[in-house]
Amino acid sequence: MSPVSRGRKPTRKTKKRSGVSEERRQLLKTVLADAEDALAERDPIEVELIASTILGDFWQPFDAGRDVVVPLIDDAARKPSPASRALLRMVQHLALTEEQRDRAAAAADAFTAMPEPPWAGALRELTVTGCWQQADVFGDGATLLLRCDRAGHDHGIVAEVEFSGGGMGDVYLTDEPDALLAGMRAGAEASEVMVTGQIPLPRARRILEDAVAVNDHAAALLPDGLAEDPLTPLRALLAARLRVMPPAEPPEEPRAYSEAERDELVRAFLDEAGGPRDDRWFTDCVRFVVDYGCDDDFGRPLRVGPGKFDLLLEDVLNTEGFPPDFLEKLPEVLPSWARWAGARSGLRPAAIDRLLEELDEVVEEFRDLLAEEDADFDHEAEGVAPIALRRE
Repeated sequence: MSPVSRGRKPTRKTKKRSGVSEERRQLLKTVLADAEDALAERDPIEVELIASTILGDFWQPFDAGRDVVVPLIDDAARKPSPASRALLRMVQHLALTEEQRDRAAAAADAFTAMPEPPWAGALRELTVTGCWQQADVFGDGATLLLRCDRAGHDHGIVAEVEFSGGGMGDVYLTDEPDALLAGMRAGAEASEVMVTGQIPLPRARRILEDAVAVNDHAAALLPDGLAEDPLTPLRALLAARLRVMPPAEPPEEPRAYSEAERDELVRAFLDEAGGPRDDRWFTDCVRFVVDYGCDDDFGRPLRVGPGKFDLLLEDVLNTEGFPPDFLEKLPEVLPSWARWAGARSGLRPAAIDRLLEELDEVVEEFRDLLAEEDADFDHEAEGVAPIALRRE
């Protein structure tokens, strides 16, 4: 369903004429050609895809000074034509900021001599009817199916979300939400670690807005990766649906754990899991895992999952200051902790078995990467090892 991109690269600036640069004239010409394509469409979803792709090309994270949409609106407002009015209506309904939407609406309303696009009214008829979620029992991530109706056209937006700060992965539009939902249910029934169910729209909005914020933050840090972000071409289309949903539920405040509570978790694990009491590194590794859950996993020290352990070990690889004995002992601690904490947090035995299988692969990869880096990485160097390892 995705429209063919026209490769909207502005030409090199050459000279100014009538206060508008050659670059802006070429940009307007290119985008108006897309608007001409939109005028030929009768399906408002296809129009949205064209508009969302345009706006995705122009989006820049956290830098209003580089906003090219407002100048584009102003340029289109000075060039009355059916294509200009079509462009302005698309921006009115899909633009990411209220200023852009209001400015485009005012400019489009001023073109009284131009016919309205055939889909202009349909763009206003958007509702979100529900959200289904297929999540893993570990809390690592989920796939959300946002069911929507646009002028009688039932469709869905599918978003893969990582809950451990990974943001939004694959995002796509489907015009067969019923078939997709049936597949999600069938997959959950056949799986020992997946659960499918409907979630309230305020909860869905919170999950999606938080995931988009992570992608936005990553885009601001790594602008070269923006073109590879699957959210980029559908950002405006997804945002339009979020705007018509009920307000997001308040963010959940992570529980704070005191030093005494953390120590108690370590003691409970050593008592119940039969860990060694005379191995300083074993105990320090357990405390590190507890601290990681409290401080880096949103106050969830007992949550266990392949994704969480993968991030934990990645953080260890990227942090200087860990002694070699700690790095050797940590992979031995994780399976025991996963089994104990998984049972304590209510995971079924089959889910724990699956977790341990995947953890074996995560640990093996960690050891391989550690061996590759060992030649040029001084683990004894002064660094930012966790406080638990620098207590003495």
